[in-house]
Amino acid sequence: MFLLGAFLWVWLSFYDLNTENDHGIYLSVSEVSLSKGKNQSLIKIKIFSDDFENILRLYNKGKLSSTDICAKESLILSYFTKNMPIKINDKYIKLQWSGCEKIGDSLALQFSFDNPSDGKELKIKATFFTELFPSQQNIIQIKKLGSSDRFLKFKEGDSWQTVSFFSK
Repeated sequence: MFLLGAFLWVWLSFYDLNTENDHGIYLSVSEVSLSKGKNQSLIKIKIFSDDFENILRLYNKGKLSSTDICAKESLILSYFTKNMPIKINDKYIKLQWSGCEKIGDSLALQFSFDNPSDGKELKIKATFFTELFPSQQNIIQIKKLGSSDRFLKFKEGDSWQTVSFFSK
């Protein structure tokens, strides 16, 4: 499974996207890295920039003034808070903006959140982009030190998925 995630990450990094035509594949690769103890955990999301501009335009009721998508911190944070909710121990976590980097035709977004020290269960619903692209697939890799990596796949209409962690 790790190789699949690595392959998708590399493929998205080097995929030559023709923005004048519909590229036919709608895929995101994300990584949720849970820290041990009460520390900041990280979320990294890799997406196509042209798709994201279209999503933000739709989400913001047709308005998207600047061409620098990474400068839209509050809009991006609002969108992902709504479209990728996460719960730890059945309590919603609050996403915090950590950055954005343009890599070719894609964007690498990064968020952080406070991870409770007693986090035994993570629930996530990652159906972002499906409101505009019904064939969108979102692959989420969940990483936690001392546990095997878990992979989740989301598509339009999917509900919450749960990953449990048990102490040894």
